[in-house]
Amino acid sequence: MQRILLLYPHERDISLLPPVMALFAGLLRDRGHMVDLFDSTGYDFEGKVDPDVEREKSLFTKPTEPATSKGVKTKLTNMYDDLTIKVESFNPTLIVMSVTESTFLRGVKLIEYLRFANKSNVLTLVGGVFATFAPMRVIQEDSIDIVCVGEGEIPLVDLCDKLDRSEDFSRTPGLWVKLKTGEIVKNQMPSAVDINSLPALDYTIFEDDRFYRPMRGKIYRMLPLETHRGCPYTCTFCNSPAQNDLYASQTKSMFFRKKSMDKIREELINFRDQWSGEYVFFWADTFLAWSKKELEEFCEMYSEFKFPFWCQSRTETVSDSVGGFEKLRMLQDVGLHHMSFGLEHGNEEFRRNVLKRNYKNKDAIDALKNPTKLNIPFTINNIIGFPNETRDLAMDTVEVNRQIKSFNLSCSTFAPYQGTALRKMAEQLGYIDPDFIAPANIDWSTLDMPNFSKEEIYGLQRTFVMYCKFPKNRWPELKKAEELTPEGDKTWLNLRDEFLDTYFKDPEHSIAKVND
Repeated sequence: MQRILLLYPHERDISLLPPVMALFAGLLRDRGHMVDLFDSTGYDFEGKVDPDVEREKSLFTKPTEPATSKGVKTKLTNMYDDLTIKVESFNPTLIVMSVTESTFLRGVKLIEYLRFANKSNVLTLVGGVFATFAPMRVIQEDSIDIVCVGEGEIPLVDLCDKLDRSEDFSRTPGLWVKLKTGEIVKNQMPSAVDINSLPALDYTIFEDDRFYRPMRGKIYRMLPLETHRGCPYTCTFCNSPAQNDLYASQTKSMFFRKKSMDKIREELINFRDQWSGEYVFFWADTFLAWSKKELEEFCEMYSEFKFPFWCQSRTETVSDSVGGFEKLRMLQDVGLHHMSFGLEHGNEEFRRNVLKRNYKNKDAIDALKNPTKLNIPFTINNIIGFPNETRDLAMDTVEVNRQIKSFNLSCSTFAPYQGTALRKMAEQLGYIDPDFIAPANIDWSTLDMPNFSKEEIYGLQRTFVMYCKFPKNRWPELKKAEELTPEGDKTWLNLRDEFLDTYFKDPEHSIAKVND
């Protein structure tokens, strides 16, 4: 029996608990191993993302209940000391850390603290999307012994079973192993796992406050549920296309998979009976990547539960050409509470050529009339600061958003993550150093571009939502609020306060229609 400590170096308190950790706990405990978790969520540490600042910057809907009434509680103790206590008391034989690019450096600090400050020689494994696309960068860390490239379900179980039998694990498929000689054994990935054969997620490793999350002004006991793994689309700012290519070339298997309705139902029963869930957060890049028949099967199955739920999809999946109105009506009947759609950019040529999203603005605007007709609240997600973008191109995104009656909308600054086509493009253009690691809190653009400066991107990002919702006769004031000067900051603060007072009076319709 092995003792595995799962390490989750999280940076945001308002995010969902990670289903991958609950899945690993279920897998390993089924094999007879002991599992515990150290989750950095709730701790106060240097560089942490402040949820109140995030909401204020983005002008998102703020919860009417304080998150502390049920949500993540702030921990008053020292994170590094608590990790040391956890390791000393649990005495793990393996520490497993799952990271994204934005949490990698935080996780390395935690492991280094154990390895060097506390003289701990526990075997360490790091996996996750960043480890998959930058394995050499990860394994170069002195404190990291093994890197998992690709999905972790099969390699992790194989590793733990071999450790239990005192067998050599250096040739385990899916693992890069650092030998004592310094040599790195790079094993090929196994085929994509059968997601319908996985055990139930074991959430007992989490503290109870991690189940609560805000949604549209209320705090719910919310759990993530995976319906698809991967995505069939090829957006250049996302790493799902690279996952598809990686698995196809190395394993001849498909990374994009759909979970069976029977499996989804099984997890919903577990969600209801075992974990007292109140709200389902469907974990899928494109929830409506289902055929009409599959969607009908889902709605028939889900009618047994009717939990309110959130999902995200693309505008094309709710257009009239694919029966979008009827799809949404069916989902609304069984509990659809809120949706998110990625518009990302409003210039058709730029979106087609750079982002590889080929649709007309008119088609997107028309498609999003369907949730409006049904009074289904939805969020539009946008990104600015793409490689070779200009402010004028970004303002095209504003113009399209002004024609959509969204419940709310967001504007993020582009993050050049490893495994995306736009990361390679940014490196080739000299906009970013190839060794750069994207941080968790992208306040400022990390690209050095000649035609859209970091200051311009930040200024537009902080005023973006107001540009979309204020009348155009207020735009000269907003242009002043973009300026990163004392006068510009003062103008922005005044406009922000006016915006919040104007558009957040009604919690059910946080952003109202504005006529020019």
